[in-house]
Amino acid sequence: MPLYKRCSRCGQRIPSGSTCPCIKARHKEYDRYSRDRKSKQFYGSRQWLQIRSAAMAADDGIDVYLFMTEGKLVPADTVHHIIPLQDDWQKRMDIGNLMSLSHETHSMIEQMYKKDKPGAQKKLQKMLMEYRSR
Repeated sequence: MPLYKRCSRCGQRIPSGSTCPCIKARHKEYDRYSRDRKSKQFYGSRQWLQIRSAAMAADDGIDVYLFMTEGKLVPADTVHHIIPLQDDWQKRMDIGNLMSLSHETHSMIEQMYKKDKPGAQKKLQKMLMEYRSR
C-alpha cells in the first residue's frame, strides 16, 4: 500500500514522492510567462557552454569563494555572473565577470546580494582578480 501526503497548496491527497498537478501547472505557467526567455536561451547556447568551460578552467575547477575565504578545496559545479545578465547584458561573456562556485556557495552569495548587492559584487570582483593573478 503506497504512502500518501497532502499537497501544501491545494490539500489534495497524492502519492508520496510525487508532485501535485496544481504545483506542476503553477511551474508551467511561471516558465511560460515570468521567466526571462532571453536569459534562458543564452544559458542553453553553445557560446555559454564554451565560456563556462573557460571560466572553470581559469579557476582550476574549484569554488573560488571557499578557497579564498576558508582555504578549502571544493569542486565547483556552477559558474556565477558577478554582475547578473539582467543588470548588464554586455558582460554575459566577460570571463572577468564569471566565477566558479559550488551550488551551496552560489546560494549563499545570492542571499548576500539581497542584503548588499554592490558591496558583495565588489568583494567578489576583488577576490576573483586576486585568485586569478596568482
